[in-house]
Amino acid sequence: RTKLLFLILLLAFSLACGGTKAITPTPIAIASPTPAGPATPVPSPTPIPTPTPAERAVEVDALYVARSTEGATGGIAPVRIRIRPAAQAGELRVGFYEEEVGGTGPQWHASGWMAVVLASMLDRVDPADYEFSFGVGGRIDGPSAGALMTVGVLAALRGDKVREDAAMTGIINPDSTVGPVGGIVHKIEGAAKAGKKLVLIPVGQRYSYDYNKGEMVDVVDVGKKLGVEVREVSNIFEAYELLTGSPLPRPQVSTASPQFPPKAFDRMRAKAREWLSRYQEEHSKFNALPAAYQQFLADYVAEAEQSASDAEDALTQGMAAVAYHRAWNAASGMEMVNLMANVLDRYLNRGLEDVVDYLKSTMAVRSEREAVVSLLQAEDVRTVSDVIALFDAYSEIGIAEGLILIADGIVTDLVKNVGAYTQEQVLARLMLASAYYTLAGDYVQLARDATDVAMGFGVAPAPEMGKVMRVAETMRRAAEANIALFESLIVDNIAQNLGIHPDEAKILLMDNDSYYLMAHASNTGIRVLQQEIGTGPESAPMVFGHSQSTYALSSMLLAKYYSLDAQVDEEGNVVELGREKALAEMLDFADRRARELINLCGEDVPIMAIFYYENARISRQGDADDQLSALGYYWQASILAQVAAYMSGK
Repeated sequence: RTKLLFLILLLAFSLACGGTKAITPTPIAIASPTPAGPATPVPSPTPIPTPTPAERAVEVDALYVARSTEGATGGIAPVRIRIRPAAQAGELRVGFYEEEVGGTGPQWHASGWMAVVLASMLDRVDPADYEFSFGVGGRIDGPSAGALMTVGVLAALRGDKVREDAAMTGIINPDSTVGPVGGIVHKIEGAAKAGKKLVLIPVGQRYSYDYNKGEMVDVVDVGKKLGVEVREVSNIFEAYELLTGSPLPRPQVSTASPQFPPKAFDRMRAKAREWLSRYQEEHSKFNALPAAYQQFLADYVAEAEQSASDAEDALTQGMAAVAYHRAWNAASGMEMVNLMANVLDRYLNRGLEDVVDYLKSTMAVRSEREAVVSLLQAEDVRTVSDVIALFDAYSEIGIAEGLILIADGIVTDLVKNVGAYTQEQVLARLMLASAYYTLAGDYVQLARDATDVAMGFGVAPAPEMGKVMRVAETMRRAAEANIALFESLIVDNIAQNLGIHPDEAKILLMDNDSYYLMAHASNTGIRVLQQEIGTGPESAPMVFGHSQSTYALSSMLLAKYYSLDAQVDEEGNVVELGREKALAEMLDFADRRARELINLCGEDVPIMAIFYYENARISRQGDADDQLSALGYYWQASILAQVAAYMSGK
């Protein structure tokens, strides 16, 4: 949420490394799906009996590319998708069947789960009413069949057939956009060998890399020479109609930019003023610090000052949500700076024990978190819009709890193993802990703000918690599948390239990417919250809140490191995107989709969805980092609005 955190991380690791900058590993390009064995023809799955009317089956052909010392080759792997009524209502089940030992991997499984979740949302069915299975011939793994699998699940749900002479490649995103992938040239060659006449590829990838020639080529031209029509698609709606011949229904609603109800606007503006007031208080404290500390932390203060100035500008322009976000950044940044200045002073003059005592005495964040959870549990939730507000509040609480746990772990480790660290490393770890404690406290306040601003709107009555729990559990599976996909695809690759354990790679990436830090914190925090709140229907808002934030964050990470081929500098900032056109298309569709879903809600509009939408619209005008943030905000807006529409029967 804040660029200042990147600066804090850089400062800490600069100290830990004796003044040198921490180097962020850049993941190598990965072609996916990638078979485990040689690129040989893959047999079709064993025929199964014709489905009964209560069952439906659809067969699609996933494209893959295999790379070896002899070069890259492509092929197809037939996939049989089958659905049938659930044996026990209310239990979502997804199965994966293989004809070879280890024929599929975690990336393939994650893509299957994502396909089920997204297809169910798009077709407005409860996935817990069905059992889904994917049968695969040969060996295959990777995320690039995600969009095709989503089309296949939709076709099975709707009773449509997928063209036998067509294939597709592309990752699937939370708002149903089709994201870029690798190895397209060779996948088209494989499709041609299999007799395909149409291949759909993600928009923006007409010019793709040929691994054998070592150059970019026009894949439309490649397809023409092979007798294959190659077409770019940007979203699942386009892909579904081209692959099945049937349009996929979508709501016919206004696409005007959504606006806050007047009362919500006033509340958001007031909250922005509160955060600016906190910023001013913290800035006054900073001005009282010794000159040496002020000079040492001047760059970080300048970042907070800019955020405060930008917040004031947003207020004058009537952009309450943007002003709130910027004011929060400003106040949070100044709080971090002041706490770190005190940690620095105490450590240099009094030692580690005094710093630990100081952190314990000043960090009331855990008791604050417990108090806010109690307030959330006591909320009088009357409408669907209230439920969505509660979802968002719990998403902030989950991240806060995770950050507390991470900070606690740093401090505990230092106390136990202080002799293993240099003085600079101890100071670096203390600064990280203080930054995480501060950020946790501010996320707790965000949770409180979410209910203060967004409760009390809408007319559709809140559904019973059993239904909410089914929606929450579906989103939980999507989040877990997505984070597993990211870690398998990116984190494991970093570990392999650097020759370190995957757990070390996770820590390294958290220290260099605040979005991965937040996703990890959210996953960690929910385990503690479940012990406190329980796992019954009353925990549904917590489960969904945690899941929607993890889902959106991990999707953005996949887009950043995989689909959009982002190159990052030593500070973790994106300096170049390999697929700028694809990002532009994704942002355009994400904007339209968010507006469509928010407006679909009518009077039951979720206030926090508008908050994310407004920040996305402004962020997309910035640099590459800002544009990636905008993509994440759009997706959060779409997720909240789509669930609100589903629960209110729109």
